[in-house]
Amino acid sequence: MLHRSVSVRFMAALVQCMAIALLATPTLSAHGVGLRVASWASLDADAAVAPHSAAVVEGEFADRTTRAPDGVPVPELDSITVEIEGSDHLARLAGILAVGPRRVVFRVPDVPEGGAHLRVLRGETELAAGEFRVQSVSPGLFSAAATGGGLAAAVAVRVNLADGSGSVEDVAFYNDERGAFEPVLLNPAVEGSELYLELQGTGIRRAAEVSVEIGGMIVPSALEPETGSPSGIDRVTAGPLPVALAQRQIVEVTLTADGIRSNAVQVAFSPSAGPALTFSNQIVRLFQARCQTCHRPGEVAPFSLLDYEPARVWAASIKQATQTRSMPPWKAVPGHGEFAGERRLSEAEIDLVARWVDAGAPEGDPSDLPEPLVFDPDWQEGEPDLIIPTPEYLPDPNLSDEYRCFSFAVPDEITERKSITKVEVRPGNRQIVHHVILYGDPAGESVALEGADTSPDPGYECFGGPGISFNGFALGVDSYFLGLWAPGGRAQVLPENTGYALRPGSHVVLQVHYHPDGSGLPDSTRVGLHFSDEPTNNNALVLAAINTDFVIPAGAERHEVRAAFSLDPIPGLQALLEALDFFPVNILGVAPHMHLLGREIRMDKVSATGEVTPMIRIDDWDFDWQSEYSYVEPVQFHAGDRLEVLAVYDNSANNPKNPNDPPIPVAWGDRSSDEMCIVFFLVEIPDLCSLGFCGD
Repeated sequence: MLHRSVSVRFMAALVQCMAIALLATPTLSAHGVGLRVASWASLDADAAVAPHSAAVVEGEFADRTTRAPDGVPVPELDSITVEIEGSDHLARLAGILAVGPRRVVFRVPDVPEGGAHLRVLRGETELAAGEFRVQSVSPGLFSAAATGGGLAAAVAVRVNLADGSGSVEDVAFYNDERGAFEPVLLNPAVEGSELYLELQGTGIRRAAEVSVEIGGMIVPSALEPETGSPSGIDRVTAGPLPVALAQRQIVEVTLTADGIRSNAVQVAFSPSAGPALTFSNQIVRLFQARCQTCHRPGEVAPFSLLDYEPARVWAASIKQATQTRSMPPWKAVPGHGEFAGERRLSEAEIDLVARWVDAGAPEGDPSDLPEPLVFDPDWQEGEPDLIIPTPEYLPDPNLSDEYRCFSFAVPDEITERKSITKVEVRPGNRQIVHHVILYGDPAGESVALEGADTSPDPGYECFGGPGISFNGFALGVDSYFLGLWAPGGRAQVLPENTGYALRPGSHVVLQVHYHPDGSGLPDSTRVGLHFSDEPTNNNALVLAAINTDFVIPAGAERHEVRAAFSLDPIPGLQALLEALDFFPVNILGVAPHMHLLGREIRMDKVSATGEVTPMIRIDDWDFDWQSEYSYVEPVQFHAGDRLEVLAVYDNSANNPKNPNDPPIPVAWGDRSSDEMCIVFFLVEIPDLCSLGFCGD
């Protein structure tokens, strides 16, 4: 037996639900023309009405609305009486609950079964009259909406099997935006509990047999009449609900009493692949697919999701982060480029996490656990072919931003040109490393720059860039950029048969942007390079659509900055490349970049004929979570195409990330408190060594 204490909640909900049901009652006519009386426990105005239950009749009755004191029916209200003559030809006054301009709500007196005649009177004046049927069994269920979108006069009760305690769960909620009730997901498969439905205001009296059918399944049920209630309230308890319903989602509920079937309404069950939703049988599999790459020891996430205990501790935060889509971090807006490795959760996956958390984040049976994923404790992509280290470096704690470059000579054992197919950056101290950029230096200019630095520290100061000219670069062979990393970045894996060219005897420069946190802890960042067995047929080249000439006014909430990339500014280059049958080239991926004032950024490709192809769009820019986005299918770039960037900045006091208080004008710069407007993009071009462009 369920705890009777939940009845208080039922009664309070019922008062509100009665008004909802009355508003949904079909229109009735008065003065004996097609008059119909409807039980407010049913949406079917043609159904019989049970004695002692509430009913409604519509007509023209008064200019204002009055209600019986404390909901107790009275013989006369607003000078109106309701008289009902039963099949025994005896007239009885009905208790009136409410009178409105066009409806009267009353309690059906104890009249015998059969036909009945109703009269609504004001004094001696007859306002409405008609016939209806009285039947001791006339089951009906409130529908929360006229379409049956939930149960307004019902609740779910979850019983804890360990101690027998019960807790109430809603089965419907009112959606203010839609102006309608919607079902709340119920889960009958929660470990250690049983779920019951308690149906209110069914309109049943003196039924010998009652049954409840949910989703086509007969569920154990019991009738508990409340014969003393003035509003026709009674209760049918159905349950425990079969756990199999957890896989059914939205189903119909119908009530049958002595062979008479009620109207159907709907409840919604949360989908579940097993008898109970637990960490062991479902949640950990979702974490493996979407989360564990970052949520494991040594990675950027603040806690691990490899095992149950930390997942349990962080369960509420996990639900909040997934429902707001802040996790997994995936900023690209759908429909603006199709990217590989998308981390966006589906609505079903978000709901799965929420239901697990709401159920108490149960662990389940450890025997249901899948085989754990095996991660390299150091490198995501396995042991690199070449590791580029930086010496241990402690940035100046008095500086808010510091850029330090470290020159690295390609080892002598590399005697042939290599194609870099994977680049993985491993910051040594993620708390102070803001971003890392890997530059090619084919002429070794960084050696002299490092030697000219007067600081006793390793490397050289490179605020504004690595200081490398383009004199040593060969077109189509060397790439100025070889890779980059920012918080949220993953290892870069280039498409098959494409790579960055690395020539023997050349140098590579690591530029590390430090943002000291006052801890006094040093950093030693490493970069891992993977080579193909043979040089690839295509070379990768990083280019950028960039604008360095702008000022964001102080106080501007939505300041737009535009950037573009095309071949127009370089006279003769387009004609030369077209003569070499260079086009179209494939754009493999993009990486937008702004600083703290950034709010939105997008890039489109515009053809010579004006056709627009969306390339990337981010509507909620986060300086602390930047990514490279690789296309599922490369985007072709033709000679006459143009890449157009629109970036939006918020330099107002309302921007919580604004580094300046009060705001000041902000221009391009390398400090975090400055701004940038860049979209890097990665292209693949044919290897041009055969045309003599490889150089020495």
